[in-house]
Amino acid sequence: MNQTESSFWKRLKKRLESSYEQPVVTRVENSSTPGIPDVILCDSKKNIHLIELKVTKGNKVNISPHQVSFATRHHSARVWMLIEKQSTDQNQCYLYRSNSVMKLAELGIKEVQPDLIFDLAQDAETFLCWLKNSKKLDTLHERSVKTAQC
Repeated sequence: MNQTESSFWKRLKKRLESSYEQPVVTRVENSSTPGIPDVILCDSKKNIHLIELKVTKGNKVNISPHQVSFATRHHSARVWMLIEKQSTDQNQCYLYRSNSVMKLAELGIKEVQPDLIFDLAQDAETFLCWLKNSKKLDTLHERSVKTAQC
C-alpha cells in the first residue's frame, strides 16, 4: 500500500471502528504474495470480506496484474475493490465487486458502474450495511444475486 492508500486506510479504519455495526477490520501486511487484498473485514453477520484499497485523482486506477488475477480467481467470493476518488470538492468512494476488476483496470472508473458510491466521512454505515447484506455471486450463472437496500 502506498502512502496515499495508507492514509485512506487510516481514515477508513477510524470510521469503521466508530460505527455502530462494529466490524472487525485488519490490514494485511503482505509483500511476499502480491495481489492479496489490503483489508480483511468481518461484518456483524460474521461474513468475511477481502477489500483492496486504491486511491485515484482521475479515471485511471493503478491495478496490478496480480490484483486482477486474485480478483478473477476469487470472483464468486466477497472480494471487493474500494477506490477513493480524490478531488478538491469532495472525495467519493467507489465500491466494486471482484468480477468488475479486470474491466476497471482496462477502462477506469468512468466506464465501469460501481456497486456503491458513498462519502466515507458521512456514509460509512451505508457501506457497512451494503457489505453485510451482499451475497456471494452465483458462480453457475456469473450474475449478482440482488443485494438488500440499506
